[in-house]
Parts: sequence; structure tokens; C-alpha cells
Amino acid sequence: TTASTGAARSRRVPGNWAVMVGEARLAPKLLRTPLPQDFTLTYDLVAVQNFTWGAKGLTLELANEASAGTASAYLQLKLRPGFDGRDGEATIETKVPSGYVSGTKWVPAPGFSNNKKNNRIAVSIRKAGERIQVFIDGSKIADYDKAMPATLLFNAMSFSVMGGASEEKDKFYVSKIRISKE
Repeated sequence: TTASTGAARSRRVPGNWAVMVGEARLAPKLLRTPLPQDFTLTYDLVAVQNFTWGAKGLTLELANEASAGTASAYLQLKLRPGFDGRDGEATIETKVPSGYVSGTKWVPAPGFSNNKKNNRIAVSIRKAGERIQVFIDGSKIADYDKAMPATLLFNAMSFSVMGGASEEKDKFYVSKIRISKE
């Protein structure tokens, strides 16, 4: 039920990390909005060892909000670790005007499991014109040519862990959130 920040020393992962467990939501306060029309967003994500298979995932949401909390369009990327060294799961969901890729797609999240003490991946989302690409550790896992209008601007971003019960051990750590203009 927390989203806290600080060094994840107990897990021996150097740096400053936001800890996401239970029902948690984290929205960067210093985010310059709207995001550039074309951008790359990157962040590092860690799931702890023995994370419960099938437990909640961590969702990144980029939204175009008419008013706070009311998204007229969005892109969500939900990541859940696999188990015993198996790939995790990435769920990509969009809500955009008709004529664009909309709905939910599931793809493997290579290298994201629950077998190591710290299961760390680098995540990137690139928006260029109407195209959206998603990468894990530099490997492309999704590529949509006509994903959203080129002129759509995101003015809100959040990370969340929502829905259903979870155990205290089912923690995510998020760090190195960066947005660069393309």
C-alpha cells in the first residue's frame, strides 16, 4: 500500500528507487507537460526475487487529460515478471481516436523474471509521428506504425500497481525515469 522513495539498499541495487507495493500510484511532480510530440521515455524496473507469479503488474500510463484524472487518450504499458527464469508479460493498451491501433495487446517481456535476487530491466517507449515502439533492454518487443495521431500530446504520466491482493514481498522498484525529445 505504499509508493516510497529512497535507496533500495536492502536489495543491494545502487541508486535512488521508488518502491511500489500493494495499491500504489506514483506521478512525477516535476514533469514538464505536455511531453514533446516525438520522444523517448526510459526507466529501469526491478522485481524482487520470488515475486508471486500472476500477481499485479506495474503499469506506466501516458495520458492526454482534459482534466486531472480524465484521460481522453492514453497509452499504458503493464509489466509482470515471469517465473523460474521464464519471460515476463507486457500488456500494451491504448485508447485513441478511431482509425488507430486501439485495445490491448500481450507480448513477452524477455529477461524479466523472478529468479534472481534483483530482476532488473531497462524499458524504453519511443513515439515518432504516429509510430510507437517498446523496447526491453534494447530489444524491440512491440512496434505499431499507426498507433496514435502524430499531433497527440501527453500531459500526464503515472506509475501504478492496482487491483487485487498482493503480498508484501511483491515489490517493484522504479528508477532513472527520463524523457528525451526526438
